Amino acid sequence: MTTYSINLDEIRQRAHDRANDFDIMLHTLEFRAEISDEALDALVERVAQPIIHAIDCTQCANCCRSLHVYLTPEDSTTLANFVGLDEIAFDDQYINHDEAHVVGEWGRFADRPCRFLQGSLCGVYSHRPETCRTYPMLTPDFRWMLTDLIEGTSVCPIIFHTLDAMERLLDQLDQHLDVPPVN
Repeated sequence: MTTYSINLDEIRQRAHDRANDFDIMLHTLEFRAEISDEALDALVERVAQPIIHAIDCTQCANCCRSLHVYLTPEDSTTLANFVGLDEIAFDDQYINHDEAHVVGEWGRFADRPCRFLQGSLCGVYSHRPETCRTYPMLTPDFRWMLTDLIEGTSVCPIIFHTLDAMERLLDQLDQHLDVPPVN
């Protein structure tokens, strides 16, 4: 099994060093009509699976420390029940609606790092919000989420290693197919 670094200083530096490569991949994929969105998503899933299985998120938890956790009304209800508060009290103590509305979301946790983070473990894991359950979301629509994913390369080792592998794979495919670079 391949070992993937979760050292955040190293990941940030490598993400910075590879930023131009990732941007080229982004712009190249915008024009790669011969690779359907479905085929690209399938390729990303195949590349990402061993990375996801090799990285223990509980050894990192950087997403919980640095990202905004957006919430749905259902997340709020579930968490309020779990922590033993009524929904209004939970809302008052934990949720910021104003800042979330600016980006078209219902609500988000008011604090970063997440108040439910205990060391590098989630204190509400079995009741965690939808955004936490699906992070990092690489597919569907990898091609169209790539700008956001590139921003995530310095935050999440899974995103970095997946984009690193995808960029190298697509570069190899281009060389094998003798596809001229997009200018």
